Order: sequence, then C-alpha cells, then structure tokens
Amino acid sequence: MNTLSKKHHAHRPYPIIPNQLREQDWRYQLMDLSQEALLEKIKDMPREALVEWLAWNDVHGIFSDEDSIAEGYEPLTKEQAAICVFVVIMRDRESWNGYMGDKYVKDMDLAVSTEI
Repeated sequence: MNTLSKKHHAHRPYPIIPNQLREQDWRYQLMDLSQEALLEKIKDMPREALVEWLAWNDVHGIFSDEDSIAEGYEPLTKEQAAICVFVVIMRDRESWNGYMGDKYVKDMDLAVSTEI
C-alpha cells in the first residue's frame, strides 16, 4: 500500500460544535459575556472547568494537569487558570485595557499570550 495515500487525522479531544448549537454551549456562552459578567462567572467557576475551557480553546496548549506534569510544569492554580481564561477572551476586544478587575494582567507571564 502506498503510504502517501493514507489519511492521518490529528487527535481532537473536543468535537467541533455545530454553529446552530453554539448558543447553548457553556464554552461559547462564556466568550459572549461582558467584561464584568465574565469576571464574575470566572470567579465562581471551579478550577477544573477553567482548565477544561483552556484545553478546549487551544487543543495544542499545555493546560491539563497531566500534560503540565509531563512537560515539567506545575499544574495551573485556579487563579492562574482564571487569569488565562479571562485574557484569552478579552485580548480580542479593542476596549480591553489589560485589567482583570483591579489587577493589571496584560504584562504577566502566563500560560497564554496576552496579544492576539
């Protein structure tokens, strides 16, 4: 068999959500919140949900505890995960001034880029 004709697919741990179902998906709902509502929602979310959102949003990132440990990093704390989620969502918004509440996070060393 010709090896060039084989199809190889990358592992996708999270299925792609069809457009018509995105309004009901909590991960997309999070991205649509206002800055204030996002900050409040993130504060109430468990660490595991924050890490899950990060892994869903960037399947090539190192966010899960297992991946972090395997790569020689400490797992993200809840605060680190919350800041990362907030930054990833807010960095695309022109109105974002780099603050998460009263804390300037744009220049922090994070597991995600603060720039788009």
